[in-house]
Amino acid sequence: MVLFMLGIISMFILIGNELSMYVKENLTLSVIINESAEEEDILKAQQKLQKRSYVKELRYISKEEALEELADELGEDPVEFLGFNPLSASFEINLKSVYANNDSISLIVSQIEKIDVVKKVDYQKNLIHEVNQNLKKITFSLLAVAALLLIISFVLINNTMRLLIYSNRFLIHTMKLVGATRSFIRQPYLFQGMIIGVIASIFAMLYIVGVFYWYAPDLEMFIDFHDTRLYITIFSTIMFFGIVITGISTFLALNKYLKHNLDDLYYL
Repeated sequence: MVLFMLGIISMFILIGNELSMYVKENLTLSVIINESAEEEDILKAQQKLQKRSYVKELRYISKEEALEELADELGEDPVEFLGFNPLSASFEINLKSVYANNDSISLIVSQIEKIDVVKKVDYQKNLIHEVNQNLKKITFSLLAVAALLLIISFVLINNTMRLLIYSNRFLIHTMKLVGATRSFIRQPYLFQGMIIGVIASIFAMLYIVGVFYWYAPDLEMFIDFHDTRLYITIFSTIMFFGIVITGISTFLALNKYLKHNLDDLYYL
């Protein structure tokens, strides 16, 4: 069950990472184009921007499209009372998530503003800062919970393996008396411990599959269940910690009994 909880936390960390990327890649830069810019120059600028490594998606919005969108939002046509279209053509740029922070955006904006047809670049600096801060807090919280569960899992599994070794402490001492080396004594117990870890991991994986099956309709908006990386990451995490924790716990418990003499074993 502890390994199952570690798997659940790793799933939430993956979800948090996907949500972080989604939020960051939906933050936009609005590149306002000069009124005097020719269509040919605008097209060249668009092609140039699309080749930039930081651009996830770029959309050109003409003056007419911008007016239609504003009219839909206001419920009336601004031209009717202004007598002209007050809006400018623009590019809407969605950045790749790795560039969606104020430091990177400042450099990107300075590069874009050097393009001849560009009048200015607008973006919500405070919103981007708040989004990044909140995402960091969420990620830190998930990692803290994962670390806590890892500590709990180690303590519980360690205690279980110590009890298992404790019941065989006199057998271990007998093996020492007949000349068995420490590595020879450790080998079957380490193998047994890792087998227990593998079996526990398999059960934890089955529980995870059950969660996916029952809660898929609620989680599919956050998780792509067709993405094999999801299963590889979660299942490999469970199997790794299942084997490593039981192996380390068995090794430490064995060392405790290997270094004591017969009289000490009665009081441990």
